[in-house]
Formats: sequence, structure tokens, C-alpha cells
Amino acid sequence: PFYYAEDDHQQYLYKNPHGYCGIGGIGVCLPPQ
Repeated sequence: PFYYAEDDHQQYLYKNPHGYCGIGGIGVCLPPQ
């Protein structure tokens, strides 16, 4: 299932449109939205 990220994560995605890894330190990677 998909969980909405916290505001900091959303802003991170705006700054890094290619996605990012390490959500909650569990190494999950998100593809570009």
C-alpha cells in the first residue's frame, strides 16, 4: 500500500524529483512521482 509522506518528505521530493531512498531508515526507495 502507498502511504502519504510527511511534509518534509514531500518537500524533499519537490527538490529531488528523481525520488529518494531511506524512508524511516528502512531503505525504501520511491520512484519519481
